[in-house]
Amino acid sequence: MSHIVTDQELIEELKLRFERSRKAFADLTTVNLRLREMNRRLEQSERLKSNFLSNIRNEINNPLNAIMGTASQLIPLTRATAGAEELVTTLHDEAFNLDFQLRNIFMAAELEAGDAQPAPVLLNLELLLQELIDGFRTRAAVKRITLAGSVQPVAEATAPIIVTDGEKLALIISNLVANAIEFTDDGGDVTVNLAVLEDGLQLQVTDTGIGILAEDIPTIFDRFRQLDTGATRRHHGHGLGLSIVKALVELLDGRIEVLSQPQAGSSFTVWLPNLQMEPEATAFGVGGNLFLFEPEPDKP
Repeated sequence: MSHIVTDQELIEELKLRFERSRKAFADLTTVNLRLREMNRRLEQSERLKSNFLSNIRNEINNPLNAIMGTASQLIPLTRATAGAEELVTTLHDEAFNLDFQLRNIFMAAELEAGDAQPAPVLLNLELLLQELIDGFRTRAAVKRITLAGSVQPVAEATAPIIVTDGEKLALIISNLVANAIEFTDDGGDVTVNLAVLEDGLQLQVTDTGIGILAEDIPTIFDRFRQLDTGATRRHHGHGLGLSIVKALVELLDGRIEVLSQPQAGSSFTVWLPNLQMEPEATAFGVGGNLFLFEPEPDKP
């Protein structure tokens, strides 16, 4: 026999369900407030981390740049003093190497945190390449490696200037050059070629080094991955360089290609498009130097 629900029972049931819904809503509101507070703290933590990375990078890079600049000026002055030139050269090279490694570490941290964003400027490729080649000359000389670089503008009458993120391009080139020198035997060659294209830049770093097996090429860009491992490994490194190269190339909307054969050298080719630039962005600094560009006059 079915039970007929009275009006009073229906009201009581509705009250009970309403109370449950009200409690659930209150619990949901509390959870939402807690999530908002957690999100606020996470955002604050990210800001603090970003500010810390920026500040500590400046605090470290500025004195290192000063050391390298001073050492560069002292080298020619110490050539007449026995042993002094070698000491000053060692000081410069160790400071340069530390600066390079720290730039990689800071960039890896920025990429991991999602803070790395393109900052396009007008960039003179000849000035940039000369600065970078000079920085690696001593490391190459230790292994009697011939290190050469060249820049081809889009036309003979034009300057080799593109629009890209200078700091990130410098780190891409530096890592490719450092990798080429490390894996090229004594007496080999490392060549850096930059070509200005109609819509961007082609970068090619070629060496006469030990080469890479075809099956290993897909993994060389993995973070912390080194093909030469174990206690008896011959080559230095921390496995960050090529992973940073790939991440920065992708960040700049470019692509990278590797051609290599064991004992026949390697060739890394990067294509980068011109980026959109803010009208006031007319300078770029690298290695403590500021490169300025006058805006082109409007054509009548």
